[in-house]
Amino acid sequence: MGKKDETPEQRAARKAKEKASGEKKEKKSDKSEKKEKKEKKEKKDEKPAQRVAPARRVPKAPEVERPADDYLAGMDLPSSESESDGEEKVEREEKKIEIIGPSDKQIKRQRQKEIEAARKEAQAKAEAMMEDDDAFNVRIPNMSDEYMAAIATSKDIKIDGFSVSARGKPLLNNTSLTIAHGRRYGLVGPNGTGKTTVMKLLARRKIPVPEHIDILLVEQEVVGDDRSALQSVVAADVELQELRKKKIDLEDMMEKLAIGDSSVTEPVFKDEETGEEHDLAVELNKTYDRLNHKGDATAEARASKILHGLGFTVPKKDGSVGPDRFSMHNTTKSFSGGWRMRISLARALFIEPTCLLLDEPTNHLDLRAVIWLEEYLMRWKKTLVVVSHDRDFLSNVTTDIVHLHDHKLDQYKGSFDQFEEMYEIRRREANKAYEKYEKELKAAKKASSKSKQDAVKDKAKKDQERKKGKDKNKGMMVDDDENAPAQLPEKWADYNVKFSFPTPTELPPPLIGLNDCCFEYPGLKGFSLDNINIGIDMGSRVVIIGPNGAGKSTLMNLLGGDLEPTAGDSRRSHALRIGRYSQHFVDVLAMDENPVEFLRRKYLKDNGSSYKPEEIRAKLGRFGLPGHNHLTPVVKLSGGQKARVVFTAIALSNPHILLLDEPTNHLDMQSIDALADALNEFEGGVIMITHDAHICETVLDDEKSEIWVVDEGKVDKFNGDFEEYRKQLVAEIAAELDDQ
Repeated sequence: MGKKDETPEQRAARKAKEKASGEKKEKKSDKSEKKEKKEKKEKKDEKPAQRVAPARRVPKAPEVERPADDYLAGMDLPSSESESDGEEKVEREEKKIEIIGPSDKQIKRQRQKEIEAARKEAQAKAEAMMEDDDAFNVRIPNMSDEYMAAIATSKDIKIDGFSVSARGKPLLNNTSLTIAHGRRYGLVGPNGTGKTTVMKLLARRKIPVPEHIDILLVEQEVVGDDRSALQSVVAADVELQELRKKKIDLEDMMEKLAIGDSSVTEPVFKDEETGEEHDLAVELNKTYDRLNHKGDATAEARASKILHGLGFTVPKKDGSVGPDRFSMHNTTKSFSGGWRMRISLARALFIEPTCLLLDEPTNHLDLRAVIWLEEYLMRWKKTLVVVSHDRDFLSNVTTDIVHLHDHKLDQYKGSFDQFEEMYEIRRREANKAYEKYEKELKAAKKASSKSKQDAVKDKAKKDQERKKGKDKNKGMMVDDDENAPAQLPEKWADYNVKFSFPTPTELPPPLIGLNDCCFEYPGLKGFSLDNINIGIDMGSRVVIIGPNGAGKSTLMNLLGGDLEPTAGDSRRSHALRIGRYSQHFVDVLAMDENPVEFLRRKYLKDNGSSYKPEEIRAKLGRFGLPGHNHLTPVVKLSGGQKARVVFTAIALSNPHILLLDEPTNHLDMQSIDALADALNEFEGGVIMITHDAHICETVLDDEKSEIWVVDEGKVDKFNGDFEEYRKQLVAEIAAELDDQ
């Protein structure tokens, strides 16, 4: 019987039955859901017990996401994250553990991206500020017709009485600058005083530079492309490239004319820019003469010698990787940023501008390349202005020093060594004159005599005038404004900084030992470190030197435990604390925190309590970070300011051993001196990679001092002191340059 044939009573009974059946199903469903939830909860409660099982240790050796040595940069290598993630995946499948949320590796990758993005943002803001005409206010006094006529043909640069401010902050105040043609100037001064700003304003002619003087600042790495390093250097001479193209076009026209090609009917060359017509043969001969004058035949050879001096090589015949990672025939895009900076430096040296400006040119060079650059620039015939914190480099290269001090550019004749002597004499005399003036003025005030006070001030001004003339005769102040009113004596405003590391607890030797150790990166042919036998104790003083890419930073990572040897025995004291400073020190900083927040979060006192903000600020101040930067986000700090935060962090870690990879790159001279003094006073071990000769000579001063030379896969101890090693390199390089 169908539903249509049901009586009303039957239909009502059926619906009542269906309703009762539905309620029964719902109750059953509710019970099922509760049962499933209970089972899930029990399963979830079981997971922690599963996770207790120890995971297989993933070896650290493949960690090349941030290569320690430049030879890895730009190469297609298997990343440590891809390999370790693969093993992590296998472990999960074996244990069937459900992992919720991102892994540590994913978090680390994301953190690296954030850090890099923050760095690029800060750099972009700094560059945008330099490009912004309104960011810098440059005030230049009116130039007379006589002055304009005098500089019309001169190769000197001379600006009197100019001032520079940045967003209202004074950098230079009513100062003068003279750059004489053919002289080599060192621009020095503490970090943050405006040295780089002065260089950029000169290069962009915001500080007046005569139009006929070609001026070039090496400040950015070359853009990577498919040209080789050698081609990129030769291409920097634009006129040479245009002449070569013109020669080819003219020779092609001459050939067509000779064979009667209808496309060339007359022996005439038409200049596309001027529209003028010239005799074809005459124009070709002029082009030959101009190419000969430009050194066309030797261009590639000259560029090759410059690149070789800066560390580039030619490929090996067997085609192996190794040092040929730095071949000058490799494309520029295959090189890391540091090596592209070398290419930019090589381009500048190749084209030889009338005035060359170099800002910290030694930062990306190894010791041999630094010495080569010194010897090359000592032979430089044109004008040079260089910013550097390397004392030996400045002493060997410069003929004059420009000191940016107290918003003035003070000029001194002579090398950096002579400048330091004259600066100290001037500082003592200034403070002595100030003390004498203060004493006489106090006596006059005590006598309540206005006439005596005026007499003291007049006498002090006359003394200052006489002193200015004596200084000029001695070569101390070659640049002064004769019309400027005499100033009263002032206390010398000097910049002082003192680094210090805490005294470590005593540990029995050896603290670190590598015995018959070898190391290779997976998938990287042609590079290895073999048969390493070295040890580090309390009080050890070691400088690691060798060409870039030879494995200096890899050796440092083996000592620090970031890498494990692929063969041999590596041992470290269990209680050992290591303070690390690497070239990529920004990786240890939190970009979104200020220095005080970062250090308070990461470090505790010996008793386990947190540092107070004022305690952290006191420590930052001792390492030279200005007070107004203590609460500035790390991302907004300069390289030198970030370095001071890292040194503070190292001190807070109470290390037994310091592993320092190029620690002077972002420090000014006063801070380098302070670091050298702190390392001498430190009672733990010091292992350092550096190209700074001054700090090497300062630190390597006792019987425990050693020089390790890393080259061609070996670590050898040099039998001699640093000065002997340096003289050996200088003799080799000078002989090479003299043969050119």
